[in-house]
Amino acid sequence: MPLKAFIITQEDCLYLPQFIHTVLRHRRANLAGMTILPTLMPKQTWTTTLRDHLAVYGATQFFRQGVRYASRRALAILEKYVPLPGHYSVEGVARAYDLPLHPTKAVNSQEYLDFLRSLDLDLIISINASQKFKSEILALPRLGCINVHGALLPRYRGRLPSFWVLANGEKETGTTVHFMNEELDDGPILLQERVAIGESDTQDTIIRKTKAAGARLIVEAIDRLEGGSASTQPNDRSQATYFSFPTRADGLRLRQQGRRFL
Repeated sequence: MPLKAFIITQEDCLYLPQFIHTVLRHRRANLAGMTILPTLMPKQTWTTTLRDHLAVYGATQFFRQGVRYASRRALAILEKYVPLPGHYSVEGVARAYDLPLHPTKAVNSQEYLDFLRSLDLDLIISINASQKFKSEILALPRLGCINVHGALLPRYRGRLPSFWVLANGEKETGTTVHFMNEELDDGPILLQERVAIGESDTQDTIIRKTKAAGARLIVEAIDRLEGGSASTQPNDRSQATYFSFPTRADGLRLRQQGRRFL
């Protein structure tokens, strides 16, 4: 029997459409459906989110990112009505592959858990899911839940590792696929791929590189789990480093180092 998996993600017009497209192009037969969660994490608002990004990016970079985001969102709306080259929303990719969408506002709600249980899943795949998975959903699929994280775990756990590796002058970063538990970016490591950081790299190019690596790793993880050849390595907590969303001072430090966001 083919491995039966389910994706839980969020909407995004910049990086995730290509990620999801790669996974579905190779492993659509394994996917029973997908849930697109609200973009904001619980207790976040658009006002505080925009304020925090402005503080970190600075006015010029924030404006450029805003124009870029607005343009992609416009294309995402347009692709609902006319064929366009490429993909501009996660929902659009799902439509293109005829992948069923199952909305929820809370991944840990009993109603949603009962729905997932009815699918008799082998695997749940978290791709930038904006909500924490609690014990019941983690234990639900036969093989467990896996997550893709844009850094080389156990280091750089937490938020925006693409920012922090630049700010801290790292020469390489990478992507990790790991089994999930209730701790942030914890659980045994299934696969990793290293990504070099060049002098001209920006936060945007690092995100693109690590997302491309992440899509490849998810495809490989499904292959290995389906074939029974998966092995893991420890995600050593004693070596872990944690980072939260950067502050205004952190953003200024990155820009003073000659690094850019875009």
